[in-house]
Order: sequence, then structure tokens, then C-alpha cells
Amino acid sequence: MARNNLSGGGVQMETFQELLCSPSSVGGLPKQSNHLAVVNVILSLTAILGNSLILVSLRKECYLHPPSKLLYRCLATTDLLIGLISQPLFAIYWISIANEHWNLCRYIRDAALVTSYAFCCLSLFTMMSISVDRLLALLLGLRYKQTVTLKRTSIILAAVSVLSGVAALCYILDYRMTLWFGYIYIPSCLLISVVSYTKIFRTLIHHQVQVRLQSSQPNSLNISRYRKAVYSALWVQLALVVCYTPYIIVEIVIVEGNRITFSSHLSVIRGIAATLVYSNSTLNPFLYCWKINEVRQAVEQTIRQTLCRPWKGGVQMETYQELLCSPSLAGGLQQQSIHLAVVNGILSLTAILGNFLILVALRKESSLNPPSKLLYRCLATTDLLVGLVSQPLYVIYWISIVNENWNLCRYSRNATYVTIYAFCGVSLGTITAISIDRLLALLLGLRYKQTVTLKRTNIILAAIWVLSGVAALCYILDYRINLWYGYIGVPSCLLISMVSYTKIFHTLVHHQAQVQVHVQLQSSQPNSLNISRYRKAVYSALWVQLALVACYTPGTFLEIENVHNRTLSPQFVFSRGIGATLLYFNSTLNPFLYYWKISEVRQAVKQTIRQVLCCPWN
Repeated sequence: MARNNLSGGGVQMETFQELLCSPSSVGGLPKQSNHLAVVNVILSLTAILGNSLILVSLRKECYLHPPSKLLYRCLATTDLLIGLISQPLFAIYWISIANEHWNLCRYIRDAALVTSYAFCCLSLFTMMSISVDRLLALLLGLRYKQTVTLKRTSIILAAVSVLSGVAALCYILDYRMTLWFGYIYIPSCLLISVVSYTKIFRTLIHHQVQVRLQSSQPNSLNISRYRKAVYSALWVQLALVVCYTPYIIVEIVIVEGNRITFSSHLSVIRGIAATLVYSNSTLNPFLYCWKINEVRQAVEQTIRQTLCRPWKGGVQMETYQELLCSPSLAGGLQQQSIHLAVVNGILSLTAILGNFLILVALRKESSLNPPSKLLYRCLATTDLLVGLVSQPLYVIYWISIVNENWNLCRYSRNATYVTIYAFCGVSLGTITAISIDRLLALLLGLRYKQTVTLKRTNIILAAIWVLSGVAALCYILDYRINLWYGYIGVPSCLLISMVSYTKIFHTLVHHQAQVQVHVQLQSSQPNSLNISRYRKAVYSALWVQLALVACYTPGTFLEIENVHNRTLSPQFVFSRGIGATLLYFNSTLNPFLYYWKISEVRQAVKQTIRQVLCCPWN
């Protein structure tokens, strides 16, 4: 078992941060690291879904006092950000340990700790603010609404957000600064919360008789409602304390011990404790639904509106989705609908034939590295499914508009959106994985084949499929959730790809002389061919990436413009249809790009066509 001692004086020892990414401390933990990564990915998905639903529900809820609702929205937003940013980074941290990629481990470790400290500090302060808010509601009485205003609450939360961010960034300067901030900040927040709840329950107990004597039935109901609000906030507070305490204890034991034996066992324990902290972001949405009646009712209403048509309230307004299948908007587009249906029908056939041929060719091709070939096969499979499933549904959607069959229009519209969001999410994730694969091939060198294995690539692709499917199904819950996934996921994938290719070309340009010298010293033709082959592979992947961006951009901009302005017209619906058709065209274009830019695929395709048309010849 690997061990490292942290002690003062004499020989300079590895710092605490370095031990978190040291082969001697956390090496040899592939199984435990993979388990922690998988658990954090699952918790991340549930945190994202749960808190997205809570935020949508809180937006509709109107019974909570605005400052109180703002505090819960801030807490849910923080939990959502933990699921979106911190937990994925923490999962990547453990994956990098499993793969023994220590440079990536250090960068991800710092990013995960900085974001986690910032979000956790904000969560802790928000919980303290909720306890103070409940105390002020009891003490101020009728003056509560005049004193605790939305503006003042917003200013306080903004100030604490800045303070939490600054405290987290201190980690980069010196880890001890962040620790000392935590030693002061955490007990202070917990002490204020304890004092607030103690004062609340003491006041309620000692003045229960007076409250009953002085209050009429409406006030009695207010007191009952107040008690429920206090108990709800207290449950959330206790959940936070339970989830945070093990990690705080482990952190103090590791850092403050006079002589610490930092072993791989302790690293796993610390990872489990950190995972328990992250689980608080998954637990909170369930507590809101269980303990807060207003939130539970809003969530039920949101789900009810998703699963069936809303039946309550005044005049029912057509939603954005319904407008896409309404005679007032989509009617009168018979000629344009026929054109779009025909074009998409043709593109569907070419996508099926082209990608089927590519999949057959890739199955025969043996010179590509298996993980790289798997990524291209996944991309071709996604494009094949677009041609087999999404585009035929899109054709049915336009034909139903021509025939004014609005029920069929709605069903085909929903099915089209869910499938295309899922497949486009997989395509985007796979393209991003290809860019990372090319970067790792450059950075890892001879260790590339040992690090980027077929099994690990399969796991990553499975995670991409699950995440894309979950994100697509959010369209059924609320169209806005799906949009926000797009606002975050699409730029993130494009940014990762851009950084990867920038790093690749920067490395190739600045180290070209060194590579040439190395080749001359070795005087071996294979190395020269490997560099040349690597350049071709990078340019091939980059062409596929640029084609995706070019095909997706018009439809993305039209979708954003449509959602924010809500000025829908038949002409805009037709323009939106053209943008979606261009997006589908990417599935037809990709096979031609593979054939044009990847020589191995081109040779395999030629061989396949020869075998189909006639007997093979040399």
C-alpha cells in the first residue's frame, strides 16, 4: 500500500495538493477510481434533473414570499451548478487517476476544488440566510415584508457569491488560506443557524399560549404554516450538515495532523466523503418536494402540464410547441411543406445508404486504432439513426401539416424533437471525444494505446448516450429545460474541441523542429510516416467538426431567436424548417467527408463497392 508522510521541518515533503495527484499516494486505484467516477456521474445527472425541475416549479409558485423564494432558488441554482460543473470535474479527476494521467489530474483537481468550495460556501450561507429569514418572520411580524425585501436579499446574495468566489480562488494562491477561511466561515454559519432555530423554537414554545389567546383562526393558520416552513428549512439544514460533516472531519484530520500517513485508503475515504457532499445537491430537490407544500404542488403542476393538457385557469393560451402544429401558424404552408418533406425524404435515403456503407467499410478496416475506429463507428451509427428515425418522423411532420392532420402533427413533432436532440447530443459528444482522442494521441505518445483503450472508450460513449437521452427526454417535461441544456452543453463541447485543436496545432507548430531533429537522429522512416499520418487524422477530424458546426449553426440561431422573441410567423416556421433540414444534411455529408479525408476508409469503401458490384480484383 502506497503511503506518504506529511510532516514539518527538514526535507521538503510533497504538499497536500500534490499528494492528491501523486502515483505514490493515489496510484493503483483503478477499480475504486472507476466506481467513484460512475457514482458521481449518476449523482450529477440526478442533481441536474432534480434541481432543473425545482427551478421551473419555483418560477411558477406564487405563494412563497419573494425573498424566501429567491433564497430557495439560489440554493437550487447552486446545487444545479454543482451537478453541471463540480461533479463532472470530480468524475474526470478519478478517471484521470484510473488512467494515470497525472497532468490532467492536477488541472482537474484544482478546477474541481475551486468550483466546489465556491458553490459549497454559497450553499452554506444560503442555508444560514434561510434560518435568519425564518427568525425575522417570527420577530418582525407585520414589519417583516417591509424589512426583508427582494432587493436587499439580492444584494446580500450577490455579495456572498463574490466572497465565496474570492475565497475559493485563494486555493490557487495557498491552500491554507482557503482552509482558514473555512475554519472561520463554516462554524460561523452553523452557529448563526443554530442560534436562529433555537430562538425560533424557544419563542414558539414559551409564547404558544399567548399566540392561541391573541389570534383568530386565520392567524392560527398562519402560525401553522410558519411552523411547517421552519421544519422544512430545518430538514434541509440538517441534510447539509449530515452530508458535509464527514468530509470536513477527514479534511481536518489530513491537513492538521502532526504526522499524517496519506495512503491510497485515505484517498478513497476522502473521495467517498466528497461524494457524500455532492449527494446533498441530489437530496435537496427531494426534501423540497417532501417538506414544502408549495414546491410540491408546483412540481406536481409542472409534471401534470407535461403529461397532459392543462385544464385549470382562464383562457388556455397556445404554448410554443402547440403553435408549431396550429392552423393559424403552420396552415397555409402546403407548398413549402411538400418541398421540405421531399428534400428530407431524399436526404434520409442518402444518409442511410452512405452511413451503412461507412459502417461496413469500418468493420473491415484494420489500420485505424480500435478506440478511434469505435468513435467514428459511433458517429456513423448516430447519422444512420438520424436517417432511419428522425428524418422520416420529420417528413411525417410536414406531410401532416399539408394534410392538416394536427393530432398526427403534434405526435410526430414531439417524437422528432426527442430523437433529434438525443442523436445530435451524441454526435456533438462523439465529435468532442474525437478531438480529445487526437490530443491524447499527441500528448501521451507511446502511452496512448495503453491509456486510450477500447473498454474505456465504450464506457465514455455509453455515458454520452445516456446523458443525451436524458437531456432529450427533458423536452417532454419542459421545453425550457431542454433549451438550457443546449445553452450549456453545446458551447461546452465546442469550447473543449476548440481548445483541443488549438493545443494540437500549437504543439505541432512549436515542436516541428524538435520532431524533425528527432526523426533525423533516429533516421527511421516509420516515425516520419507516423507524424504525417497523425496530421492527416487531425485534419480529417477537424473537417468533420467544421461540417457539424456549419450545419448546426443556422438552426441553433433560429431556435434561440424563436424562443426569446416569440414573434412566430409562417415565414419563420418555414425558415426554421430549412435550418432543421440543414442540420439533418450533416448526416448525409459526413460519409462523403470520411471517404474524402480518411484514406483508410476510402480504401475500405472502394473494396466494399468492388465486392458488391463484381468479383474483387487486385
